[in-house]
Amino acid sequence: MVEDIVRVDWEQVRFKRAASGLVSMLAVVVFIGAIGDVVFAALMATLFVTAAGGDGTMSQRFPGMIRFTVAGAALGGLTFWSADDALAVALVLGVATYLGTLAAADGPTASKAGVYLTIWPLFALMLGSADTEPWTVVVAFLVGGGVAIGVTALRLRLASEDTAGDDDLPDELDEIPGSSFWERVTRTATSPIGLFAIARTVAVVSAVLVGFWWFGSYPLWVAITVIVVVKPSANQSVSTAIQRTLGTAVGVALAVLVAQILPKGDNAVVVAFLASGFLMIAFSNANYTLFATFLTSMLIFGQRLVQADAFEAGWERLLATFVGALIALAVMAIAGALKPKLAQTSTGTDG
Repeated sequence: MVEDIVRVDWEQVRFKRAASGLVSMLAVVVFIGAIGDVVFAALMATLFVTAAGGDGTMSQRFPGMIRFTVAGAALGGLTFWSADDALAVALVLGVATYLGTLAAADGPTASKAGVYLTIWPLFALMLGSADTEPWTVVVAFLVGGGVAIGVTALRLRLASEDTAGDDDLPDELDEIPGSSFWERVTRTATSPIGLFAIARTVAVVSAVLVGFWWFGSYPLWVAITVIVVVKPSANQSVSTAIQRTLGTAVGVALAVLVAQILPKGDNAVVVAFLASGFLMIAFSNANYTLFATFLTSMLIFGQRLVQADAFEAGWERLLATFVGALIALAVMAIAGALKPKLAQTSTGTDG
């Protein structure tokens, strides 16, 4: 467990993929305009769609990136529209969590994309402007996803990395049955992964309700922690809970420290946001503690762009992370007691 927390798998650091995400975000800022709710949604789309593409040639990445863009746009619009109703938010996030968890059946890359798909609606709910229409959030996400796909394709072509033989296919693709995406979803729903998806969904819905009750200003931070901490086994959950809490603490401290030395104005915050997003993508597969650190700092800087008091909420985020970890471990303990095979199933659902 200690090794999981501190060891960095440098072979899994993806600076090129992170560069694609950074270029995509810069393109969004240049072509759409000043930072605001809509542009922030497009920026998040470029980050998540780039990361969800995984490795391999463009033909291997393209289907997953398209699915993520369409699903993310729909879920983002729905969650933004339901932001004022805790029960509606819990319903939308429950659906996102369930479908995102089922994606684990397609292997580690799809599993990671499923976690991003579950986390994105939480970001959409934090945009906060009453003047922003839900349809504009949908369009912004589609535009951001399109930019991410285009930049990734261009980068692979320029780097001559868009040609690969059958031997270069990711391992998880070799394990996917020869059936359609929706056929696999239907089959997976009744498998141990499907049962695990139900447990994670229950945990997320509980976290949303607790968040709205206890953390009025930032009710969704509890749910973010639950999404990534709930794992198929108790050991995975405990390890991830420790890494998540530690990474969040470091991310809060980092954001607060950087905030003290940044010059006033949004431009400096934008740079900090972009840098955090770059590092989040780069270390997403290398070390979860670092991933959580840069995800937290990116979230705080992103909220700073749309909400003036975002930095002041850093320590509340840390408390929400601790509460979310407790909820996640409690739900998994109950699920393990009711269904022992749930706690023994290994599905690769990292996030």
